[in-house]
Amino acid sequence: MAELFVASLTPFRPTDGAVDHAWIVDHLRWLAAHGADGVVPCGTTGEGPSLGLAERKAVIETVLAHRGGLRVIAGTGCVALGETIEATRHALERGADAALVIPPYYFKAITTDGLLAYYRAVCDALPAGGQIMLYHIPPVSQIAITVELIDGLLESHPGAVMGLKDSGGDAAHTAMLIARYPQLRIYTGGAPLLARALRDGAAGGIFALANAFAPELRAIIAAHAAGADSDTPQRAVVAINEAIKPFGAVPALKALVPVLANLPATTPRPPLLPLPDGAVRIQERLAAIAGQ
Repeated sequence: MAELFVASLTPFRPTDGAVDHAWIVDHLRWLAAHGADGVVPCGTTGEGPSLGLAERKAVIETVLAHRGGLRVIAGTGCVALGETIEATRHALERGADAALVIPPYYFKAITTDGLLAYYRAVCDALPAGGQIMLYHIPPVSQIAITVELIDGLLESHPGAVMGLKDSGGDAAHTAMLIARYPQLRIYTGGAPLLARALRDGAAGGIFALANAFAPELRAIIAAHAAGADSDTPQRAVVAINEAIKPFGAVPALKALVPVLANLPATTPRPPLLPLPDGAVRIQERLAAIAGQ
């Protein structure tokens, strides 16, 4: 069966802005009980770029120490190559299943050769048996993971690349990757596209929405696996996504998850800001959409 990964939140305490590690542990238990197969800490939803290297490593350590049966793909991509290598080795040496590596997103108009040099250096530094997942999210990074880059990495480091997360928002692009690279595990990062991606052969999905709505996403996967109607649960997820979108995924989910999972209040880290009365406003919007 396809896998449901949660692009997990990093909780910051409202009092002092520090990472709330106890919150992470309780959220992992809630996710495991509500249909998640794994988590991806310190990615986009996990505000990875807002974490210092030591903080990122500490979050990954907490997740790995309390993972239970969850698989862990750690977000380790940084702008600085040396920090990406250090974070990636740290995660893999401590038992992460793979490391999700976003392109270095500060410099734009990077050549394929430049990106290949970056990723090959990361792959050269992997511990024995370690693997990375490529992270295609051009709306955020403004740097695409192209087929030329993938082909170059598969030529030089065929065993180092486990797969790719496609958060580009283009179902046809995900389908192309699935067909072109049967040796890789291709995950969609777009919750509204999950049913289509599964029909196209995706390995599963990695979603921000799964922090709060793992059962609804699991229903799509279960329906697909049973050969049943996956479009109806998909429409429910699309409605949830539309309700969340105006508020921003991270602030919205940080308002909702404590309510749904009975966890302490948590906040984003600047430049992201919390939503005043966020949970109430989002729940009202969800109720309004459900009533339409």
